[in-house]
Amino acid sequence: MNKLWVRLTVAFVAITLLSIALVALLATTAATDQFTTYLTGQQAMNQAALADDLAAYYRQNGSWGGVDAVIATSDTAGMGRGRGAMNGMGAAMRGATAVTLANAAGTVVYGDGAGQLLPAVDRAQAQIIAVNGATVGYLLVISPGRLIFNQAQQAFVDQLQRNVILAALGATAIAIALGLVISRALATPLADLSRAARAFGRRDWSARANPTGTTETADVAQALNQMAESLQKAERNRRDMVADIAHELRTPVTVIQGNLRAMLDGVYPLEIAEVATLYDETLLLNRLIDDLRELALAEAGQLHMNARPSDAVALLHVAAERFSPIADAQGVRITVQATDGLAQVQADPDRLGQVLRILLVNALRYTPAGQSVTLAAVSGPAGMLRLSVTDTGAGIAPEDLPYIFDRFYRGDKSRARISGGTGLGLAIARSLVEAMGGQIGVDSTPGQGSRFWFTLPAPK
Repeated sequence: MNKLWVRLTVAFVAITLLSIALVALLATTAATDQFTTYLTGQQAMNQAALADDLAAYYRQNGSWGGVDAVIATSDTAGMGRGRGAMNGMGAAMRGATAVTLANAAGTVVYGDGAGQLLPAVDRAQAQIIAVNGATVGYLLVISPGRLIFNQAQQAFVDQLQRNVILAALGATAIAIALGLVISRALATPLADLSRAARAFGRRDWSARANPTGTTETADVAQALNQMAESLQKAERNRRDMVADIAHELRTPVTVIQGNLRAMLDGVYPLEIAEVATLYDETLLLNRLIDDLRELALAEAGQLHMNARPSDAVALLHVAAERFSPIADAQGVRITVQATDGLAQVQADPDRLGQVLRILLVNALRYTPAGQSVTLAAVSGPAGMLRLSVTDTGAGIAPEDLPYIFDRFYRGDKSRARISGGTGLGLAIARSLVEAMGGQIGVDSTPGQGSRFWFTLPAPK
């Protein structure tokens, strides 16, 4: 099965089995080697004990006559039979060890080559048997290349190996169980992520992934959920925008269509005043289309920007001068508050002027006669300049502030487009400011006016 949890389980079990097999092999080998080393040490001790027995025999008898019986009764293969603690160990090499005994002259008195001289090489390796400081014989023990265990010792080694195998089997069973649990725990969150991703593919933005599992998996789930929320919001905004555009276009088109129908039916006379009304509606329609296009380009990052060091204070004065006639006609005073010599900003001067015009139009629209609109420039956060347009009008309700920069949003739902604009100005201003690397916001108190502000970076 091509499933992650199956592959993880197989990999986990395979690694565990290899580790267990290696540990079992090393443990068995090390235990057997230690046991063999122990028996070899016992062999050396038994050889020394046999040499002591032979020395005692020679001291008692004065010769090696009859020594065959002594060596036989002392278990020549066991070396030291009758010495209690060495009895069992001696049986480990029964029939496997050759014992040769030579007298002081080097003549073999027991073992292979009896009656012959012990070769010089063997005499050099033999253990000297001394009585009262005098050499009376030579004891040579030749062991096989490997130890041969007796029945009890072989049973001990076999039991050790069986215990290691049983432990390995138990560890394998535990490894399989743990592998299943761990692999399923790792794979389940991924399956949930896959389910959520398939739901998003069906445009079911209400689906969410459970942020469970490891930290990394939970982070992926949270990122996926955030993406779904963003897409859900974008989809909702898209539907709302399409509906808003349809609504906004319907109004001037309906006016134009109705007036033309009335003229065709003879209800309205074909006069210049009526044609002028239709023309005004086409201008409103054209302005709405231009604003939508500019907003779409700005939000897509495709709006051309010629950013360069610009004198923001000078642009404030230019904007104030251009709108002074309109402000004077409304009985509103425009003032500029800025300290000369403020740092320049890195911005497109044409787009910056457009943002100021949007904010000024908005401020003049809601400022009653006898009040004022103030343009200001102050130093902002590090490397930024803060510009603002403040009016003393009615202000904005707190519940409207979070949406004031949204497309087509109006706090006053009763205002007509002809008096309130297209409803895209503040959205365009936000897109332009953000495209130039700044931020925009609004502070307002109902009954006291509003202050729209934005920041722009200083030249690098």
